[in-house]
Amino acid sequence: MKLTNKQTGMSTIVLIAIIGLFGYAIFIGLKITPVYMEYFSIKSAVDGLADEMQARQMSKTQYMDLMRRRLDINYVNIDGLKPGRDGCDKSKKDVFHFKTAKKKTEVGVNYEKRIPMIANIDFLISFDYIRTINSPQK
Repeated sequence: MKLTNKQTGMSTIVLIAIIGLFGYAIFIGLKITPVYMEYFSIKSAVDGLADEMQARQMSKTQYMDLMRRRLDINYVNIDGLKPGRDGCDKSKKDVFHFKTAKKKTEVGVNYEKRIPMIANIDFLISFDYIRTINSPQK
């Protein structure tokens, strides 16, 4: 008489480990999703202003003022944004980018967002979006 006990399936410890991994992935997703939603709001504001700039000439101060207004409407905290590693404006280390060449204008953003995770572990996400537009015909 042979007794064969074969273990089939997962043990409780493996099941708890898998549930823990899925839970941690969901935790990270819930922390990162608002940052990307904020980026898409900023990107749409840059695109909207770029489309507006194709129709009319705009100075840097007008661009900055309109950009801050649009971001206020979208509830984006501008003060919470830190300039990216490259920095858009090297002298001021500004988050917003505005550069005019002969017949082209570049507008955009470059910033980093730090997300605290657990204890002293943080995620650092860099965002860089620049759009080149042709200057309007005079």
